Amino acid sequence: MLRVGEVFAGYEIERELGRGGMGSVYLARHPRLPRLIALKLLSQDLFGDIEIRRRFEREGDLIARLDHPNIVPVYDRGIDDAQPWIAMRYIDGPDASQLEAANLPPRQAIRIIAETARALDFAHRRGVLHRDVKPANILLEQVDGEERVFLADFGIARLRDDATKLTQTGSFTATLTYASPEQLSGQPLDPRSDQYSLACTLFRLLTGDVPFAAEHPVGIIHGHLNQPPPPVSALRAGLPQALDAVLARALAKYPEGRFDSCGEFAAAAQQALENPAGATVVAHSPFVSQSGGSPAAPGQFGPASTTPYGVDPNRVPGQQPAATMRYTAPAPAPAPAPSPPPREKRSKLRGCLLGVTAVVVLTLMAVGGLIAWLDENGTSHTSATTSEAPVPTTEVDVTPTETTDPAAGLTEHSGADAQVLSQRFPQMLPQADPAADANTGTGYQGAACSTYQHSSPPPDTGSGDPDLGNWAVAWNCVGGVGHPAYRFVMYRSAADAEDALNALSGYTKTDIKVHGNLYTNYQISGSALLRPRLVTEFHSQDGKHAFLMYSTGFLATDDQLLDWWRSAPIN
Repeated sequence: MLRVGEVFAGYEIERELGRGGMGSVYLARHPRLPRLIALKLLSQDLFGDIEIRRRFEREGDLIARLDHPNIVPVYDRGIDDAQPWIAMRYIDGPDASQLEAANLPPRQAIRIIAETARALDFAHRRGVLHRDVKPANILLEQVDGEERVFLADFGIARLRDDATKLTQTGSFTATLTYASPEQLSGQPLDPRSDQYSLACTLFRLLTGDVPFAAEHPVGIIHGHLNQPPPPVSALRAGLPQALDAVLARALAKYPEGRFDSCGEFAAAAQQALENPAGATVVAHSPFVSQSGGSPAAPGQFGPASTTPYGVDPNRVPGQQPAATMRYTAPAPAPAPAPSPPPREKRSKLRGCLLGVTAVVVLTLMAVGGLIAWLDENGTSHTSATTSEAPVPTTEVDVTPTETTDPAAGLTEHSGADAQVLSQRFPQMLPQADPAADANTGTGYQGAACSTYQHSSPPPDTGSGDPDLGNWAVAWNCVGGVGHPAYRFVMYRSAADAEDALNALSGYTKTDIKVHGNLYTNYQISGSALLRPRLVTEFHSQDGKHAFLMYSTGFLATDDQLLDWWRSAPIN
């Protein structure tokens, strides 16, 4: 830690401005010019990390190429006493995270976003992604009575060509509450990832909260990957519903569903605020009912509809498209006049936090190995046979149930059918009352289980459940956080189960022997982000079968779901 009055790299330290995960920022005096600068130092304990050191050193090169009135300029950089440093302009003012939404007019919030969008589009045209857009990195300064907006801290930016290397080290650097779905799932990034984070920032400036708030990081990640954003018009009085549609598009789960640029997003937000009843733009929102009236509950989706964009912004892969929400806006307004160039002035010695990244580094270990690359391109139909050694579990070891043809002589009563399933998989399912039309109970790992008939099937898990054909009864079990959901279905004939398997598409088929029993797994490709799907076929001694198991993971990879399946007491 540098002391007041100490000279470092030729700059005299005035005081510490802030401290973050990658280093510290000091207010310092230029040795020859009447200028105060922000001196950013990489933490010495991180200096030995080659990747972080190179990233920090690259920051100076990146920002030096980004000469824009809305980007904090860099003056110099170097290494002194084995510690890298960057000298940047000191912005004498707060950052946007210090603004209170209740006291911030929506028009001003959108203007801040529009100025930030200009900076981002400028950087994107030069092949640079910011990767950490959030209110704390948007700095505000009063110049001649006008508010200037500066985007700071390109410290974790990378050239677009390097973007796919993000998760090769097993970790990523981002602020979780503002991170895009593709950042969280290790997918290749493009400028639309910054747009998503900018939309989260606008959401925060308008409402005082982020789109997906949760106490646990897993809950935040789940929101980004699977939940539609809540409508801002319901969170702050006076905001038009047109803003809901604009934010829904900018917060699309797929980059293809978002605006073409950050500037286009900002312009649409401004138009929605100022003239929500202008000409046509169509966007989807899962929060709008089929009639376009009252909001629908999360997870309830209306019929498919068509938009000019061709993508339902908040559709999770495999889900039914949402209902349509319409708002109208005038033709794009002319771009705002450029802000006046920065004027030299002696900065006051009041606190501001410049470019200190509140870094959240989530390693694969930190989230239980849940964030990893997804392989969505494999659509193999090749078969393989492997033999697995018994996997130790904490469950009681029981003798496998007799595997004769279970379809023979089954009653038509759903309660009795459910009992057959319970007796076949006693450690996975609760016991059923054969006299009841519907059963509930607690299954494996505390899962909440309920029975369903084919006429009233279980709700979709959000992963794009396959059609399992003409089954008779199902036990559907929803696991807690970190546990997969699973479903056992029973057929009245082996032919019905075979038809369901033949209807599957896009899978990798594997024969696996566990605890002496042979199973066939159909690992379905093309799943939603971190929502792998697996169908298991159970063989009887005479080659017939009438049971299938469908499992879907939550924030997991295909391999992690398969590991869970191997350890589950399905015998």
